[in-house]
Amino acid sequence: MTSEQTALYAYIKFTGNDDFPLDAVTESLGVQPTRTWKVGERVNTHTPLKRDHTAWKYETETLETLVVEEVLDPLLENFSGKVDIINSLKERLNLNVQIALVITMENGRTPGLVIWPEFSRFASSINAFIDIDMYVGAFSEDG
Repeated sequence: MTSEQTALYAYIKFTGNDDFPLDAVTESLGVQPTRTWKVGERVNTHTPLKRDHTAWKYETETLETLVVEEVLDPLLENFSGKVDIINSLKERLNLNVQIALVITMENGRTPGLVIWPEFSRFASSINAFIDIDMYVGAFSEDG
């Protein structure tokens, strides 16, 4: 990212230490992942490091904004009606669920970190842990 504006995106990620069928998650949720990987795959082409877990990840669009809801709302819209499916997948495939908010701050501009009750209830209903990653300047995530 080369913008001079603070940017945000969010994602939901299903992970397991064991290999699990990524297609089963996609089919059950009816949502195409943004990215997937399997345990043992290389992290990227620049390093010999290998993934220590399998993951199914859905990422929102990166937006230049200071309003957290703009990137969390798409997660809520796509997944809040699938709580029973998510909990079934977690139990059946022994998965963990992570919800992350990623902030790349530019020029000292930081968003207000407010999580509203509807989103809190959703995260709690799937027993997801919430991760907030904050970076200064350009950032590119490989996983």
